[in-house]
Amino acid sequence: MVMRISRPMKRAGTKNEQFKKRVPSDLLSVLRGKKLTIPLPETSSHDSPIYIVEATISDMVAFSLGVPASTIAKVRHAVALRHVEAFFEATRNGPKDLSHMQLMSLLGEIHSELIRQHEDNPPARHRILVEDDSVEELDELSEWREMISECELNVFQQSAQGRANALAVVRRIIDVNAFLTSRAVLLSEKSYADLIEGLPETLRRVTDTLSERVKGNYAPDVHLANYPKRSLPTGTGPASDKRVKTFDDLFERWKVADKRSASTISTWRGYLARFKKFVGHDDPHRVERTDALLWKDSLLEEGRKKINTTYLATFNALYRFGLENRETTGISFNPFDGVKAAQKSVAGTGRIPFSRADVALILSAARSETLPHLRWIPWLQAQSGARVAEIGQLWGSMIVKDDNGHPCMYIGPSPDGGSIKNDESERTVPLHPDIIEDGFLEFVAKRGSGPLFYGGSAGKPAKRVRDDQKHPSKGVSNRVGQWVRGLGITDPRKAPTHSFRHWYKVELQRRSKCSDRLVDAIQGHAAASDAGGYYKAETSDMLQAISQLDLMALADSARSSEVAV
Repeated sequence: MVMRISRPMKRAGTKNEQFKKRVPSDLLSVLRGKKLTIPLPETSSHDSPIYIVEATISDMVAFSLGVPASTIAKVRHAVALRHVEAFFEATRNGPKDLSHMQLMSLLGEIHSELIRQHEDNPPARHRILVEDDSVEELDELSEWREMISECELNVFQQSAQGRANALAVVRRIIDVNAFLTSRAVLLSEKSYADLIEGLPETLRRVTDTLSERVKGNYAPDVHLANYPKRSLPTGTGPASDKRVKTFDDLFERWKVADKRSASTISTWRGYLARFKKFVGHDDPHRVERTDALLWKDSLLEEGRKKINTTYLATFNALYRFGLENRETTGISFNPFDGVKAAQKSVAGTGRIPFSRADVALILSAARSETLPHLRWIPWLQAQSGARVAEIGQLWGSMIVKDDNGHPCMYIGPSPDGGSIKNDESERTVPLHPDIIEDGFLEFVAKRGSGPLFYGGSAGKPAKRVRDDQKHPSKGVSNRVGQWVRGLGITDPRKAPTHSFRHWYKVELQRRSKCSDRLVDAIQGHAAASDAGGYYKAETSDMLQAISQLDLMALADSARSSEVAV
């Protein structure tokens, strides 16, 4: 069974829960082999005493939570996760130079921590039996003072080795490096040296206070009031201020760079909302590969279709964008890379084209309609195999003439922001002679240069407030689909508008022996090869192929119910 890495895990051979967190790839070379100290609560209460665990960092930070699955295991895991992520953040932001006040604040935290650890049972005198069977009195605080004096002598050397020796001497009192990592503090070389230099005086003050505690004096600590409150730098610096903090941040940056259609933006926002609810947070940096795998599995269980090209494709695109711009986004890992849903095509469920009888019925019915979108969009689709959205957003100004003076429709982004699928979708396709004969150009002249099928009787351009607000031509496209269903073409495998594209490719190749690359050029399909991308179809070649389709005869055949096969 796959386990979620961002939650407590089981380890073979033990009942205790485990903490595991992958080290971000951009920090691996810096952190591998280093020690990380994590303070964990002993109980689930808000004022619980803490204990310390130490983990050696590899490609993961991993350690036992010390208890089986329980509330305290969840509490410890949450505390550990916050600490580890803060440590990663501090490492990524780099060492910090502290002001004098900040340095004193940090020394004050050392003072407070040591008092907290020892004041309930302060170090005192103990009687021990020595080799000659005599009893000797041991004063632990006196030993502390001797260690502190030796620490100070080493500090006076003002060398890296002297500072290392100083820390080793007082390690029995406090492990300074562990203290710093437990607070996710990374100091510059100068500030680290300054901290060690101030350590002996701080430890003497701790010893003085604990001496009073030994005597039973638990009055407020007179030394603690001398330290300033914590004022360590909390900002992450100019570079990391730009790092994405939420999925919405990442999405907004991708959206500006990628320029997808409003419908795609709206759909992807829905996928984002589903995933955030699934993982329970909104932080793209916290997502692990296991999260992606578990979400994929949940989508399969729900019976979702085309998971690879919809849900998973969305997050792969977002994380790829994040990686390509990692200097500003901070994204260092794509947890969705290689995650795929095993979904085989099931016979009897795939899309199929309209039959000639279907097309005949649609074209015949359209000639009886008075609403422009029902009268003309089906015919324009039947003569071009275009997507319904491409036709629905046509303007009068997009009906143009080619170099030979033949009327064509320019299929591309509409002047008011209507988009097309990709670069290959932009094209100029000649109008079929039957459509011209039926009066389409007269309709365009009457309608004017604005939108042909939306915008009311005046054909007003769209006024969209947000870039994820769907273009009004989308409503027109939907109404055409509903109308087709109303004609009795209800087979769910036949998309009420998109099946025109499937029918068109087969029909054009059958009737006019048209080459694949010419059909692709007419329909706005990407070339099958890099070499095919250099091919540019002439509108004269398109017109010759398109004219082989006898649309008028096909429409008339529906009236007599004698459809040629």
